[in-house]
Amino acid sequence: MNKGLSTVCASSLAFLALATSALACQGQNVLYEDDFSFADPAWGNSPQMRIDQGVLTLTPVPNGANSIQNQSGFFEGNLDVCVDVVQKVIDPANSWAALIFGGADVNNYYMAQVMGDGYMNVARLQKGRWLYPVPWTQTQGVVKPGNEVNQIRIVTVGNQVTGFVNGQQVWQFRAQLPKDGSLLGVYATSLPGKESFDFDNFKVTEASDAPPPAAPAPPPMAEAPAEPEAEAEPPAGGKPKPGAPGAPKVP
Repeated sequence: MNKGLSTVCASSLAFLALATSALACQGQNVLYEDDFSFADPAWGNSPQMRIDQGVLTLTPVPNGANSIQNQSGFFEGNLDVCVDVVQKVIDPANSWAALIFGGADVNNYYMAQVMGDGYMNVARLQKGRWLYPVPWTQTQGVVKPGNEVNQIRIVTVGNQVTGFVNGQQVWQFRAQLPKDGSLLGVYATSLPGKESFDFDNFKVTEASDAPPPAAPAPPPMAEAPAEPEAEAEPPAGGKPKPGAPGAPKVP
């Protein structure tokens, strides 16, 4: 390799590392951190998950989803949680990744969901039924396209939850978080299948007592989401955005 090119590449990688660090969780007290340098069994042993070469990779089956809750403990108090994700997908309109928060068990948790085409929402599974405290909303210039790294971050202060993508505040709402601490984790879903989602730099810090100030809400979608046909189980990812088929089910 050309020595000059090698120096440029090294400098670029250093810059990207600094940029990611600047967007990371801002709490001073680190409660949990995983760079996936080894396979921590607290992430479980799903056949659609692997931890290798510094990333946790989810590879959902077609029309399937993977919901992984870390079993290291229930996190109490005000939290600042973040994770980096690369969505290696063919169709970003029908596949997406999420950061799980506010979990009590596998049937009760929230997800901050982000699509590669800029759509995002918050879905809540409560007693096996789906709710959508933040509906699908389209953003412009927030989500990085293709195989670029996107950071999902949530801050909980009391019952107020604020979401960020790549350092930009995208939503804020009032939640019903577990009183005895929350499970955290990651999620991915893919309608086509054979797509992968690489998660890295999972970090949990203690948030300050003051919630982030409210930011202007992004513009609403041009048209309301299409109502899905009646089905035995509610869709895992919430109502699909216009033109998208119904979301897959949580296995």
